[in-house]
Amino acid sequence: MNIDDIAKLIGVSNATVSRAINNSGYVKEETRRKIFEVIEKHQYVPNAVARSLSTRDTLSIGVIIPDIENEFFSSIISGISEVAEQNHYNIHFLGSNETLGIEHAFLDTVQGQRLSGVIITPISEVDPITKARLIHLEKSGIPVVLVDRDIDDAIFEGVFVDNIAGAYDGVNELIKAGHRKIAIIKGPETSKPGKERLIGYKKALEEANIDLSCEYMVPGNFKIMHSYKGTEVLLNLSDPPTAIFACSNMTTLGCLKYLTEKKIKLGKDISLIGFDDIEILKLIDYKISVIDRDAKQQGREAMRLMLERLKNKGEKKHTRFNVPYQVILRGSERLDR
Repeated sequence: MNIDDIAKLIGVSNATVSRAINNSGYVKEETRRKIFEVIEKHQYVPNAVARSLSTRDTLSIGVIIPDIENEFFSSIISGISEVAEQNHYNIHFLGSNETLGIEHAFLDTVQGQRLSGVIITPISEVDPITKARLIHLEKSGIPVVLVDRDIDDAIFEGVFVDNIAGAYDGVNELIKAGHRKIAIIKGPETSKPGKERLIGYKKALEEANIDLSCEYMVPGNFKIMHSYKGTEVLLNLSDPPTAIFACSNMTTLGCLKYLTEKKIKLGKDISLIGFDDIEILKLIDYKISVIDRDAKQQGREAMRLMLERLKNKGEKKHTRFNVPYQVILRGSERLDR
């Protein structure tokens, strides 16, 4: 299976397939979905990835992240790279595009190579194939370190954030600002951040004696367009919310895209708080309240954990810890009508 085969199966050009795989240009959402369905079915690994892993370089770490376009993951990569470079390790990156087939195929490729270790943000914490392959890597002497997301019922070392407490504190700020009709645009509940941020949201409302409304809990997948559509659904309810908790930076961007297009004023018509800051909005002084953590530091700590494992010849210490978070209020949590 190669790009030519994928293109022929779907009836598109090689360039379209390449753009979808590399997130390097516009591809219709339906076409993108079909491409990744074929990739998942046939366990396709891009040739560039296969070539990079075939070097059999024992001073190389494989890094698998779900979204290379996401600023948060770019910062994690930056932190990993910084520590890796200081210690003379090479890094091989792959963006899985939130597609399990790509993740599985990459892990298959890793098993045949002499990588020193793997740092991964797994797409799903309940996927049995990724779990089995990561356990196999560890048993074969290749250490695994998780960053940001977890694997259920398996103890891998990793660096996370307290999603429950962060979401709880953020939603509490909306409650303190006077809101009672607070919605959430969720993340995937098969991931640690998606599941735990929903728990924190519910906990805050329950402790404030605010009834939970199924209408106010819309599904999302940490992608802009899902959040855009979720915001549209919320604001077209017969009794719309006065505030939204967006569960990731990309979710926040999708929400803002809808608000901007519909000329709905933040802080006047609707309030918003998001999980993770967005650098470009800070640069243009667009004031969004957020629950933030240092993603670059998270990457540094993940690489340091990996180095510790390698130093101790793979011996596990079951080190798992959270980087600190902070709630930054810039006014978007309030409603000044």
